[in-house]
Parts: sequence; C-alpha cells; structure tokens
Amino acid sequence: MCRFSLTALSGVILLLGSALPGAAQMPVQDWTARPDARAPSGIRGDALLAPRSYEIRYQARFLSFQDVLIGTDEIPPILILQDWQMVPLSMSTQRHEIEIEVGILDWLGGSIRVPINRSSAEFGFAINGPNDPSFVRVGTPSTTGVGDVELHLLYALHDQWPYRAHFTAGISAPTGAIDRGGETPDQPGQEQILPYSMQPGDGTWGFLPGAVFVAENEYGTVGLQAEARVPLGENDREWSRGTDVHANLWMGYRFTDWVSGSLGIRYQKMGELSGFDPSVPVVRSPMHHPFAQGGTRMTVPIGMNVLFGEGPLLGNRLSVEYLLPGHQDLNGPQLKMKHGFSLTWAVHF
Repeated sequence: MCRFSLTALSGVILLLGSALPGAAQMPVQDWTARPDARAPSGIRGDALLAPRSYEIRYQARFLSFQDVLIGTDEIPPILILQDWQMVPLSMSTQRHEIEIEVGILDWLGGSIRVPINRSSAEFGFAINGPNDPSFVRVGTPSTTGVGDVELHLLYALHDQWPYRAHFTAGISAPTGAIDRGGETPDQPGQEQILPYSMQPGDGTWGFLPGAVFVAENEYGTVGLQAEARVPLGENDREWSRGTDVHANLWMGYRFTDWVSGSLGIRYQKMGELSGFDPSVPVVRSPMHHPFAQGGTRMTVPIGMNVLFGEGPLLGNRLSVEYLLPGHQDLNGPQLKMKHGFSLTWAVHF
C-alpha cells in the first residue's frame, strides 16, 4: 500500500507542479519566507528561529485504530475472547498541544510543549462466555488529561542555504496521570484502572534526542528527521513505556509563494512495556497485557502548508496533514491504525 500510495501521489504532485511553473520557480539564494520552508504538520522541531523572535503553535492530532493484529495478521475478535475477558474493537486518540518556541542565539533555540491527551476505546464482552458470543455487551471508556510537558533545546550545526542541520535535546516531565479509570463492559458499575495506552502520561522522566537535516532549492524542500523518546526509570505504578524511535522523510513542493504540498514516509518503532501495574489485570484484554504492546508502523503522510504573507493574518502559518496507513507489525493482539489527521496553526513574532 505504501508503494502504491507513494507512486500515485508523487505523480499528482509532479502534475500539479508542472501546471504552475511561474509561481514555483522563482530563484532563491537564501532562507526566505515560503510555505515549504517548514515541515508538514506532523513534524515538530524542524527549524531554529532567528534570535529575539518567537512562535506560538497549536497542534491537534487525531488517530483512529480498528481491527486486531498479531504481527501482520488480522485476528477475529472471537479468538481474542478465548484468552481474554474483553476484546478491543476500536480506539481513537487526540493530542492537543500548545508549543512556544524562542530564538535565543544564531545557533541556539528553545521550546516548551504542553499537551492535552484524550483516548477513547471500545471493548466487547461476551456475556454468555467465549463459546456463545451471540450477544456482546459493548462499553466505551475514555480518559482526558494533561500529558507530559516537554522542554527542548535546538543546537544548529549548519545553517547556510541550501542546507541546514541541527540537533535537538529535550526532557519530558511526568506531569500526566497514569492512574485514570473508567467503567468497562465486563464489570458495569465499577470503575477500573484503564489500559496503559489510554493513560495521558508516562509517569517517568524521559530523554528526547533528535536530529534534523533539510535541503532546499527554488522548487521545493526535502527533509529528514530522526528522534527518540527514552524513558528514565520506572514510574510509581511499577511500569515504564519502551523506547520509541521515529524517522520522518518528507518532500515539499512550492506551488505558489503562499501554498505548498508535501508527501513523505513516516516510520515508528514502539518499544515494549517494562513491568506492569498490579491493579491492571492482564486477563481483562490485550490492551491490559504488558506484552501486547509495541511494534513497528509505517505511514504515508500527505500534507499542505499555507503561509499568510500579507493582510491581517501576516505571520500566520496553517499546516494540515492526512496519514495513510502502510506496513504494520505489532506485538499483538493489538489494534492497528486505520488513519490519522493533524492540523497546526502557528503565529510568528
């Protein structure tokens, strides 16, 4: 699916680009304000700001999950009920984040990110047991709360057109809750601690290293980002998330001086959970089991950036992105991603 999507969408971008030659082929010799100069909506920390300038960004990200995988194979829900009390049917997540980035020196910048996370999962429960699933009770518990606040420093390695590169180093503070509960269909009327993936926070400090490389010409931009989230220790409920590694490759084409399109590949390696919460019974569902966590995902993001260069919205930037799922290999049983969407609004001062 990834291969087909990349081939088809690359052709669309090339056709659209050829239809607007005059608007997208103006000579450029330095880092000018243009829509493709910044990464698509789903990528953060892609550039340093000029000294004594700052930017306020709001990002909303929505992900939808459905169907259960073990490795790359889809498993019918009835088989899950042979070993667990409930089967996860679907899940949706939202992340709303406010970020403030500041340009400190020519080679140094910083940012703070404050997220609010929301998760909602649908579970099925066979009232008459796994051998008679003719009637299934369904429940949809949810959680909402402030996530783990992040602080980042950006250190420039090279910043001379047409290439720029920088390192990022950050830390996440355990400000998000890890003990949120809700009512599930197997025990109606009782609030239980919900699964690990539905908790707003990690409960541990985390180290957030990364690196970015960007190349630009008069037609467009190509960028590469690698970053990780490394938990530092175990939380007070006796578990910790595994190390997450992300790699992003994107290509942006400047259609006009105010709009650009993008296409990319996104890879995520999700680490396995370490330890377990004694108050989360592993037999309730795969989402409650510490070993049914982690895996790899590849997605194909399609995006658009809009830069407002004049009028009352001068200094504003809007980015949107849609995620097409590709290859997924999950430590299951685990819900697979169906699609995603993100939107970013930024104001530069």
